[in-house]
Amino acid sequence: LQDVLGQTANTFLNHDDVSTSGKFSSQQVLTEILKAAMGLCGYALKWIHTDKISSEKKLVLDDSFPPDKAVDFILLLKVALDTLDKAPLEDHHLASSTKQAVAIVMNFSTIEPQAIRDIWLPRDHMWKHVDTIFGLFKDIVYHVVDTFSDDNNLPSVIADTYQAELTPLMLVLVRLVSEHPDVREHLFYKVYPKDAIDFAVLPENRPGMAAKLVRLMRSPDSGPFSVSTITGDLLLALLGNDIRQFILTVGYGNAAGYMVARHIEIPADIIEQVRESSSESGAVNPVTGRYWSQEDTNQELANMTDEEKEREAERLFVLFERLNKTGIIKTANPVCAAAESGRFEELDDCD
Repeated sequence: LQDVLGQTANTFLNHDDVSTSGKFSSQQVLTEILKAAMGLCGYALKWIHTDKISSEKKLVLDDSFPPDKAVDFILLLKVALDTLDKAPLEDHHLASSTKQAVAIVMNFSTIEPQAIRDIWLPRDHMWKHVDTIFGLFKDIVYHVVDTFSDDNNLPSVIADTYQAELTPLMLVLVRLVSEHPDVREHLFYKVYPKDAIDFAVLPENRPGMAAKLVRLMRSPDSGPFSVSTITGDLLLALLGNDIRQFILTVGYGNAAGYMVARHIEIPADIIEQVRESSSESGAVNPVTGRYWSQEDTNQELANMTDEEKEREAERLFVLFERLNKTGIIKTANPVCAAAESGRFEELDDCD
């Protein structure tokens, strides 16, 4: 069955003009073939992980093909990766066939056995599939952030429209980055080009991909498979899982929600650095991810619109509520304190 599905999919991948009797497009047929391939993967995984069947538990991300079984389905992996290489985006969305292809590749490790590794990272073109997956992800991220970053409903827009596309792509990228140091370095410089980290600018306001990922990570939605949480996973993996470097690079204010969602403790030396480095020349404020010398909160507030101030207040309120509930800190919510003291001004809708 795998051979039939693989050969048929290759026919439609390599020949756009394949006849389908005029009833269906080649892309529609390819999507159905890949759905069947995904169904075959799912059936095989349930059979392999028999404990899941007996306990009636759902398969999870870690329930991928074990190395000794993965090679039996290597043709499906190859067809899925070839689909990703050839299927274009449709108005900044994954095509139906591409969604099915991503679902298939998530069932495979990227590191073993060697035959599987060579499919993911071909020896004659090592970055072929890595760059394709990252390119699809980057296009969607740029579109989402540039289009909706000033929208109060950004979290709901992501959840309703882009969650099902961004999360699987990021999960694949996290796996590649985590399992291959050379892939991590390759993608790190795509997100953080050499000498491009300007600590004079807030991480979320810097140019390029890194700032857009920080904005995605700042979303209040913090479920284990939310876009914001998986974005944090990807950034942390790119930074070598060094939580201290992660905080300094993205700023604790941006990282706090993610760290709460993943139950990551604040390194003690980071807290000490806040106390000791504020007067040092060239020192980075871990809370904002920017040089202390560039901090001018009053000026920033003066430059913000009322809507921007309201959004920032809402984000801080949610963040402090989470921190208090998890026990990471025990302090009065500064947003509540400010409201009670009369420092907030209620605006009319027309304002």
